[in-house]
Amino acid sequence: MAKTNNLWITNIPEEETSQKTRGQMWWEFMDNTTLHGIRYVFMKRHIIIRLLWIVLLLTSGGYYIFTVYRAFNKYYNRPINTVLSRKNLKEMDFPAVTICSLNLFAKSKIFMTDDNPLFASSGLNISSCAVTSDVRGNRPCGLSLFCLYAPTTIISVIPNCTSQYRQDLFNSMQKKSHRPSHEGFFQHYSQNMSALIGHKCLFGWQQLPCSDKDFVPTVTQWGMCYTFNSGTDSKVRTVDSGGVSIGLSVILDVQSYDYTYGKYSEGFKVLIHGQGEYIDEWEGINVGPGQHAFVALSQKRGCLYECEAEKTVKSCGCRPIGYKGASAIPECITQEEKSCYKNTFDSLDEDSVNAKFLVTRLNTTLKFPTQVPGSWHGPRKRTERDNLVLLQVGFKSLSYEMQEQQPAYDSNSLFGEIGGNMGLFLGCSLLTICEFFDFLISFLARRSHVTHPA
Repeated sequence: MAKTNNLWITNIPEEETSQKTRGQMWWEFMDNTTLHGIRYVFMKRHIIIRLLWIVLLLTSGGYYIFTVYRAFNKYYNRPINTVLSRKNLKEMDFPAVTICSLNLFAKSKIFMTDDNPLFASSGLNISSCAVTSDVRGNRPCGLSLFCLYAPTTIISVIPNCTSQYRQDLFNSMQKKSHRPSHEGFFQHYSQNMSALIGHKCLFGWQQLPCSDKDFVPTVTQWGMCYTFNSGTDSKVRTVDSGGVSIGLSVILDVQSYDYTYGKYSEGFKVLIHGQGEYIDEWEGINVGPGQHAFVALSQKRGCLYECEAEKTVKSCGCRPIGYKGASAIPECITQEEKSCYKNTFDSLDEDSVNAKFLVTRLNTTLKFPTQVPGSWHGPRKRTERDNLVLLQVGFKSLSYEMQEQQPAYDSNSLFGEIGGNMGLFLGCSLLTICEFFDFLISFLARRSHVTHPA
């Protein structure tokens, strides 16, 4: 005879006692579990009410499973939010300002003959002139090389520039193991920077003078460019005040009388970019005589160019003109190399760019507003009006706009939605699942221990 909960139980068979104990475990779990509604399914009530609770549980459970699937699907789609914020600074690094003349070559240099006393002193007697002298005859070296390097679209405007003459020049170089160089031609036969900015160059609120020595020359696919504040020749300049006049002020001389061939207009291409970035001449704006610049900076293009250039080196065995990442590799000169380079460029898109070219750059757009002084349009000589360009570059204010991309649905949002819907539709939590595991383990591990009287 045993005493349980103040009730005396006598003459109960051992098997029945064991079965009742397991039954008590089940009903006790159903009565105390935190999973709402399940107790009403097993309660001794009318069958319709029990069926109704079964339908409610299955509906809630099914919809909850659907919300879990939807939450995981949303999570793996990786949605993002773009967060914009503006930050004020006491001091800002001034960007690099690159100026490219729209005139590829100086007319005075192109038509200078080899016997001119200024030919050697001006540095025009490059190695390509010597190896092509037998083909050129009395023709100026600059004009002959211009014929060789010029795009096919403008060959017709160059005197006596035929396909056969171009081929003869190229063959003459090959016979003497001399590889043509666009870069060398650009460097020696383009306009001098000292002449382009000889009128005025000032920087900062102190109006400190600057000169052509503060501009670093760079060869691009469209000719010579000159970069102010490149950071390679000196420390990066900074500004501590906002305003267009606080930055760079320079008067450029177009020198229209010395034009040979340009990009459909006279003036300059102006680009604003970060120090150390590739100069993308497809960006920026054209500034003509009497105009003032409004410039925007886009950094993504530089990343794509680095990837494009490296892919060209690997695929074609040559490098794009102006690319310094593999200076030991020869430029893409021959028609086959140019065709390979073009195919490489056409096959490249932003989605195919290796991540290493993107993670080190921010897709940031910076604007540098400027104003045109009214005095610039006052009376002046015709030559000045037709040749001078006023360029002022500066920050509107010492602040910048930060653009950040943040996950719109991260792991916290995922588990928050799963847990919230679990409580809403089933009235339970993660601990409820632990309750089921605990009951299952206890129920399976439970064994009937039969004690026989001595």
